[in-house]
Amino acid sequence: MKLRLLAVDILIGYEVVAGLTAALLLDRQGRVGACLLAAVLHELGHLLVMRLCRCRVRRITVRLFDVMIEADDAGSVLHDGLITAGGAAANLVCAMLFCMISRPLMLANLVVGCFNLLPVETLDGGRLLMLLLCRRVSYVTATSVIRVLTFVFLLPLFTLGIYTLLHTRYNYSLLAISLYLLAFLFR
Repeated sequence: MKLRLLAVDILIGYEVVAGLTAALLLDRQGRVGACLLAAVLHELGHLLVMRLCRCRVRRITVRLFDVMIEADDAGSVLHDGLITAGGAAANLVCAMLFCMISRPLMLANLVVGCFNLLPVETLDGGRLLMLLLCRRVSYVTATSVIRVLTFVFLLPLFTLGIYTLLHTRYNYSLLAISLYLLAFLFR
């Protein structure tokens, strides 16, 4: 599905629509809605900082477990770092705001913000660490360090995902996300 909003192409895969519909229908406690709102706020944080850095967004692609924002070059490592940190910063600010209003929204923002700061290759924390490492070591060395850290952080999450699925018999989200992120190591 392709939309155009404010001169930006937005591509949304049909699997996203199907997955979200199923998740929202099966969600009895409203956690999916809270997490979805936290994810939207996260991406809006990136977009806000891009706007402040005068970085033009060209396309946004929404996939089942991630969102890819294609934009002009940030112009500097500092701007790139600020843009990358903008998503988690938005979640942490929203968590503070929601702590007075809604505990589920506060927790969802904390989880989304903190999870995205993990030093995992495709997450914001991995990108921030890559920016820092590339200032000190070669790109090849930085990539190797990130890949090792990705495996070190995702293996326990994968194990916890299996445990959670076996224990609850229905909660597969952590397992699915860790498998999705682990797949990037072997592409």
